[in-house]
Amino acid sequence: MQITVLTENNARIDNYLLAEPALSLLIEFDDKKILFDTGYSDVFLKNANALNINLNDITDIVLSHGHNDHTGGLQYFNPLKTNIKLTAHPNIFDKKFEPDGTSYGCPVTKEFLQEKFMLNLTKEPYFLSKNILFLGEIECNKSSDIDDSALTCIVRNKLFIITGCSHCGIINIINYAKQVTGIEKIYGVLGGLHLLNTPKNKLSEISQFFAKEKMEYIAPCHCCDLNSKIALSQHNKIEEICTGDKIILNI
Repeated sequence: MQITVLTENNARIDNYLLAEPALSLLIEFDDKKILFDTGYSDVFLKNANALNINLNDITDIVLSHGHNDHTGGLQYFNPLKTNIKLTAHPNIFDKKFEPDGTSYGCPVTKEFLQEKFMLNLTKEPYFLSKNILFLGEIECNKSSDIDDSALTCIVRNKLFIITGCSHCGIINIINYAKQVTGIEKIYGVLGGLHLLNTPKNKLSEISQFFAKEKMEYIAPCHCCDLNSKIALSQHNKIEEICTGDKIILNI
């Protein structure tokens, strides 16, 4: 499995790539090339070009949820082919506003995407391939973001979870992935864990949960602050990922 970070909140020194407070990943696994989220803007396209990555080769797009820091780049992506399947929860187009009235929802319409892609909107778990599962609507989701979902890769009877923001809770996501697949062993987690200004007791709960799962790879990014990474590292080995990183997992 290979994952290339096309955009993330941070970039490494001297790599001359762009960063933005958003997330976009290129996942290559199981004969699939999946664009997972598209960031805020065209930054993911500029970085792909700088990395000599041809995004016209992708087979699928998966949207973790409908916030503009994960869907904004859709406005700028004009693939040469029309058979790219775009999988997401049907509620990604729900209107979302800050208290001051600022919109932070998906900036494009369903009709706009239907003209460019093969739209696959589903609340049910959906297999993109034999070993790649879009979780659909997560049970026990008590957040207002009902469209929040995640991707699960199955390797040697282990689960590798890839998240956008985990608004519905990373523990809920992991438990639901186990429930849907019937697989108990979690290899690891990569992505946003929605741990900004999180109370210490909640951080401790998640850190101990991860440790109990004995994960081999944990890479919190995007919507995780320094305090959350320090807390998670109390019981686990944590990986740092930045824009431009190429992650190769031999699992």
